[in-house]
Amino acid sequence: MARAAINVTGAGEKFDFVSLGGADVNCYRKDVGVYCVTGTQGMVPFPPLDQGWGYGLHPSDSPAEANISFEDGLLTVTVTKEGEPYDLKVMITLHILVPDLPPQEELPPPALDPVVAAQTQIAHLRAEADYAIAPLQDAVDIDEGTEAELATLKAWKKYRVALNRVPDQEGYPLAIDWPAAP
Repeated sequence: MARAAINVTGAGEKFDFVSLGGADVNCYRKDVGVYCVTGTQGMVPFPPLDQGWGYGLHPSDSPAEANISFEDGLLTVTVTKEGEPYDLKVMITLHILVPDLPPQEELPPPALDPVVAAQTQIAHLRAEADYAIAPLQDAVDIDEGTEAELATLKAWKKYRVALNRVPDQEGYPLAIDWPAAP
């Protein structure tokens, strides 16, 4: 069994529902102060208060009291205030048990389009090359580049040209001979 939480309004409508299991849960107002919830397997056993499981009345409905019963698959919440049936002004939050979801077949990851994957990798490697080239090109442009910087710049530019020619390779995009970065 899995846990779920449902907010039931004073009109008996499902305001919100969050489930770690089955989601076929509905509710309705049967009478003044009587709310019914179907599709549950009862309330979650009430652990220590700091975990918040059980039920909680909206502060606007305080000091109303809730009496909860579960019979023949029907969860019934009877709300009273000063001993009289009481329709909620706002809502009650119920922490309930629901059936576990059936085991799901694990699906393989979606197939990535090989062209998209290759183009993404080319763009990534090209951005790295552009980042390396920019300061080297600046040094050369202002006539302050050393022989070592000029050689490194030339190597990076050859690498960038090789990246641009990857789509021209035989077997692209399924078989790629990636150029080596300098």
